[in-house]
Amino acid sequence: MLSVQASRKKCIYILLIILISSYAIWRTLDEFLYIEQEIIYKESIGKLSVLYITKSNAGATTSNVYKYYLASSKISGETFLGEVRHGYAPFLITTDPDAKVETEENAIYIKVSGKIYYFSNLSYSTLIYLDSSPF
Repeated sequence: MLSVQASRKKCIYILLIILISSYAIWRTLDEFLYIEQEIIYKESIGKLSVLYITKSNAGATTSNVYKYYLASSKISGETFLGEVRHGYAPFLITTDPDAKVETEENAIYIKVSGKIYYFSNLSYSTLIYLDSSPF
């Protein structure tokens, strides 16, 4: 009976060590594999929202990626980048460095030439209009 209790304790300790080690490895890989983003453009959209455009460079063999975000006007740029790091989703991802952005009241007009990897028009306080062409 005593050996059964001892083996259960060993199993629990081994399971705990595996879980803690897995979490540590996951956090280390997350820090190592994260691609840094820098804010290259910021503009207020109405009273509630701010348009942020970030640039991320993955290396010499890949093109730069530009991500477009809408965020609350109450947060700072540093706070915004922290939220991006923790999963805040962009509404547009493209490789076009020369995309034209125009704003009016609560609307954003974007003209993109080139690849668009992702686009979502789901926004609560701002209308997003996208005009795109492959060249």
